[in-house]
Amino acid sequence: MSLPERERKRNGMPFLLRVAMALGALFGIFGTSVGLWGLLRVVVGDGPFRIDEAVVSRAEFVAVAGPFLVLYISACLTAGAAAWAIWRRRARSRALLVALLTEFVLGDAAMLVLAQRMFDVGAPELVLSVSLFIVLVALGLWYLFHKASVVEYYDSLRNVA
Repeated sequence: MSLPERERKRNGMPFLLRVAMALGALFGIFGTSVGLWGLLRVVVGDGPFRIDEAVVSRAEFVAVAGPFLVLYISACLTAGAAAWAIWRRRARSRALLVALLTEFVLGDAAMLVLAQRMFDVGAPELVLSVSLFIVLVALGLWYLFHKASVVEYYDSLRNVA
């Protein structure tokens, strides 16, 4: 029996869920703090506000960076909530991880639109980025809903709760 199999049998939780729990806790605590600090600096600060080394007004900065900052804070809060749910062994952690994957896709789509507008990114780069995110999300969904050990783990949580 290999080491990961012994750990899973002892703990019951698949290894990558423990990794997601640790990373989600880090992003939840530190990422949310940094995001809220950045939001506070935009709201209360007096500048200078920069986009691609150019000084812009607060209104222009908020128009460009505001949606990304809100999405970033939302993703960090979702990561923290998913970490908490995994740690407490709640079945809803799977739904929170799917929500986090969805926020990653939305963030990637928004970044692609911004990159195309601001930096004149070409079609090959866009296709590569979209393809990479589709593969990563597909792997994440497969892991959560089709990998035998993860399905067994969530089925056992559902039976207990």
